[in-house]
Amino acid sequence: MRNIYLETPSSKNRISILDGFRTIAIISVILYHYFFRWNDVEYPYFGGEYFHYGFKGVPFFFMISGFVICYTLESTANFTTFWKKRFIRLFPSIVVASVFTYCFLLIFDHYKIFPDNHFRNLIISITFLPPNFYNLFSEIPSYFSYINADYWSLWPEIQFYFLASTIYFVSKNNFKRIFIIACFTVLILYNIMIFIEFDQIKIFEKLTNLFNLVKYLEFFLSGALFYMLHKNKENLVYIFLLLCSFILINNSFRMPEFVASIIMFLLFFCFIYQPKLLKFLENRLITKIGFSSYFLYLIHEYIGEVWIRNIVGFFYPKSFIAPIIIIIVMIAFSILYTQKVEIKIVKYLHKCLLRKNNV
Repeated sequence: MRNIYLETPSSKNRISILDGFRTIAIISVILYHYFFRWNDVEYPYFGGEYFHYGFKGVPFFFMISGFVICYTLESTANFTTFWKKRFIRLFPSIVVASVFTYCFLLIFDHYKIFPDNHFRNLIISITFLPPNFYNLFSEIPSYFSYINADYWSLWPEIQFYFLASTIYFVSKNNFKRIFIIACFTVLILYNIMIFIEFDQIKIFEKLTNLFNLVKYLEFFLSGALFYMLHKNKENLVYIFLLLCSFILINNSFRMPEFVASIIMFLLFFCFIYQPKLLKFLENRLITKIGFSSYFLYLIHEYIGEVWIRNIVGFFYPKSFIAPIIIIIVMIAFSILYTQKVEIKIVKYLHKCLLRKNNV
């Protein structure tokens, strides 16, 4: 089987609807950052109130990852090969994005919007480990931080990769059962501890902030369950388990979480049972955006916000034109980088790190 990381958006081995899901997720996050989180105070533009919950695109990414990692594990020979593939997929782009962000802010952040743009933060950002790990060894509180705060979501991803790959390669035949039991056990215990206010204990808070997968595991689990349902559409047990996962996601009974999770779950159910309804997500441009969404996610916020701040005054009172222009530029640049640079890097690293007989 061909390695999925060498594929193009139009490759038959890619699931194009999942690229469409990635596009929904990344556009949601971008709209949240540009129109709500960083809406210009001096030259405000409309739209902030409409995109308040666009950050829910991140847990949607987690669900997509849960699905894709299960798919990847089934087509990977061993634990070492899996992690080589993950390294090839993640490392080159985060190095490029981190260096690009650092240099761009150094030159263009005249307003000092992001004062933590230090070289030390560039270095730790490419390790995938969270800043609070490094701060354990620092005498200065919060001395380290990400070069771009968006990188926080990569650490839960890494933890999930380790959890899923360890279980899978220890016991392939029993992976589904062990994985499901392990995830639900962790989630139930975590929610019980929150209910009895263990989160008020500092050591518990530090541990769950450091090993923060537990805070987002229900989304990864849901994605994995959808993959299992996708493989066996008649198995009602998976639907029941997805209902349980949905309840865990919405145990706080907050309407935004409920609406967001309804949308995410409905999209996956449509993908499995009525994929024709999502045919529009297979549009060439949409799949290209989804294909390049990793790099776009890494660069869009800090670079985009500085860029907007530097040009927004030229468009006032129609200030909203500035973020729209930057969204278009960011998308185009990410597609260009992914197709012209990243694919070549990935092919080279694949040739160096993986033998031809590895799948």
